[in-house]
Order: sequence, then C-alpha cells, then structure tokens
Amino acid sequence: MTRVWPIAMIQLPTAIYMVSHFMNSTRIIYLDGRAHTDPDIVVRTFNGESIGRWDGDTLVVDTKYFPGHHHWLDQGGASVPASEDLHIIERVKMVADGRLDIEYVMTDPKNWEGEWKMTKTFRRRDDADITEVQCLPDLNDHLPATRSKAIVK
Repeated sequence: MTRVWPIAMIQLPTAIYMVSHFMNSTRIIYLDGRAHTDPDIVVRTFNGESIGRWDGDTLVVDTKYFPGHHHWLDQGGASVPASEDLHIIERVKMVADGRLDIEYVMTDPKNWEGEWKMTKTFRRRDDADITEVQCLPDLNDHLPATRSKAIVK
C-alpha cells in the first residue's frame, strides 16, 4: 500500500480499512486484540495479514503471511523478491503539517540478511476525485426480479 496512488482510510475501533486507488486493493489492519492466524489455515494475500496496536500516538502494525510466489517489493524500479517469510513492522504517526510518516522494518531470511529499514512520508490531500465506473451492458436486464428500475403504473 505504498504506491504513488491515493489511499482512502476508514478508522473504526476494531479495524482500519485502507483502499488503494491502484487496482482498488484493500488492506485491513485489525485493532481488536486478535493474534495472527494459525499459519496452517491462513489465506496469504499480497497485502498480508496486518495486526495493529496503539503505542501512544503511534500505530504499530505487524504484517506477515504474504504469498511466496511472484511477490516483489518495488523500490523505484529495483524490485526485490519477497518470500512467504517476509515480515514487516510499521510505525505509523501523524506529524506536523498533516504529514503521515511510516517507518518500516522488514525481514525476509530467505532473501536477505538482517533488517531492511526505511521511512516514507505521505502528504494528506483530500481533493482527489473518486471515479465512478459504469458497467455496461446490464447482464441482469433480462431478469425482471433483479431490475433496479421502478415500475410505475
């Protein structure tokens, strides 16, 4: 969720929902105190499984369970492969002027030694338009019970 595309975030007491404008990718950060899912039954996704907690005014997010195949960390064209053992700890904090700083500490023992650390800064913008998509044709038009048009007599 660190591409250049805008991200919409909705914070609730039990979770933060993030929707990226890049392919409408969704990420959920659970804040309800749960532990990570058992690795034998987890469904791995490209955004991983994120468990968050508050440390003062900083959101600490522990993310793991990424897919091991065809998964890359893109760093400005210098893609780095990521295995199923990729583990990311993020520290997210609002700072002056509406900026959002995210410190990342990443480990992946199958692809590199030690920790990979970096910080990204995002600037808040609330002037991005949300594009409305119209699906044509209406594939349910032949089914009267599923039409959303009001029948007036």
